[in-house]
Amino acid sequence: MQTKINLRSKTSFFLAVICLFSHSSFSQAKEKFISKIYLQAEGGTATRSGLPVGFGLQAISKNNWTATISYHSINMEPKNIPADFNAGTTIILFIPIPQKQPSIDLKLLSFNMGRNYGVGKNTWITTEAGLSFVSGKKIDFSKNPNNQSTWLLIAGEIPSNYTYNEEKKKAIGAMLKADFNWAFASFAGLGAGVFTNINSIQSPLGFQFKLLFGNVGRSRKF
Repeated sequence: MQTKINLRSKTSFFLAVICLFSHSSFSQAKEKFISKIYLQAEGGTATRSGLPVGFGLQAISKNNWTATISYHSINMEPKNIPADFNAGTTIILFIPIPQKQPSIDLKLLSFNMGRNYGVGKNTWITTEAGLSFVSGKKIDFSKNPNNQSTWLLIAGEIPSNYTYNEEKKKAIGAMLKADFNWAFASFAGLGAGVFTNINSIQSPLGFQFKLLFGNVGRSRKF
């Protein structure tokens, strides 16, 4: 009997790997094989009003190969949302409160490899590609025939002009990314870059900033 592994268990495994890998790697940062290894926290913007946040562990070898394990969560508007969609409004004490917008809620657990290119003494560019375990939602929209507003004294509701059904989906995706990085201290740095993930649920294209923490390989000043 095969055991089904969901994304939550993959994420737990990923966090355990980060803890073990970080503990062993930071203590061996001066070994010959690895020139840089650091944790990175990421956040930015993506297509379809997407808001990606994530974290990961990236290592760069002496011969400029890179390897990264990362996790991202992206709240995105569905690509098939109707142009005239209105989520509806709740009104309390004459104050309008917009109802929640539908989101596909992408989760990406990615394993990437690539190359590092030195730009300056403490700046570098990485380009990577890899595979992702993807989970999210498919959303189908239908016109709402009963969209009359309702009121009770000083409270009321204007319903959405569409109803929609959500279905959870899983897929395998291809991750592509490129980042520019700068080490401003021996243990920390900043980065920025672009990424895309090609999958059958919905493919985001985004820009994000990064905070780096670890052995970022900053050259010492003499």
